[in-house]
Amino acid sequence: MAVLRYTLLRALVFAIATALLWLVGLRGLVLVALGLVLSGLVSFFVLRGSRDKVSIAWDRRLRTIRERTAAEDAWDDEQRSRAEADVQQPNRTDGPREA
Repeated sequence: MAVLRYTLLRALVFAIATALLWLVGLRGLVLVALGLVLSGLVSFFVLRGSRDKVSIAWDRRLRTIRERTAAEDAWDDEQRSRAEADVQQPNRTDGPREA
């Protein structure tokens, strides 16, 4: 939710900056380019709190992914070592078979 909120706020800042530049008389590619630069500068200072929340959300998500991956890797390693142990030492409880 933090990412969506931050994205919408960035779009809103861009729209406001572009509208202000349009009122000043800029048009075309110059309007869009200066709108991006101006909105980036404003967002850097104004949206710092929202950006920090996004960073925390991404960090939490990546940590969860890493933990799941580590658990899956540990499980997979355990399964492989069990399979290798079974191949190296077959179970012979009933002795040799006669034909």
